[in-house]
Amino acid sequence: MSASLGKYILHIDGIAGTSAGLLLLLFRNIASDYYQLPKGLILFLAGANLCYGINALRLALMRNRKLNEVTALAIANFLWAVTCVGILPTYYEQASIFALLFISAECIFVAILGLCEWRYRFLLAASGD
Repeated sequence: MSASLGKYILHIDGIAGTSAGLLLLLFRNIASDYYQLPKGLILFLAGANLCYGINALRLALMRNRKLNEVTALAIANFLWAVTCVGILPTYYEQASIFALLFISAECIFVAILGLCEWRYRFLLAASGD
């Protein structure tokens, strides 16, 4: 990824997290049935994505970002990837294949976002839009 594209990673991260969180929250009953997962877990996933996405968007829209905030966001992505890895074996027996694929894809996606944010953290901290 080029540095010019790297400066938009916070926007991508924020929009993805907020969108995923809102969709899971709005369609929690359908998601719970389709994914064969407890509604409590769907609400947990929705809430975490919403909180994270809103924070990433807040950072994306800030003029003067602090390095420690960008770094914390990258670390949060890695921690969420670890959380997803923990969810997979916990719900493996009851979850639908679609749930397992969704959570696996989210794990990979947030790990890549975290890696990009970590790589470009100095650029992201220095160049508020």
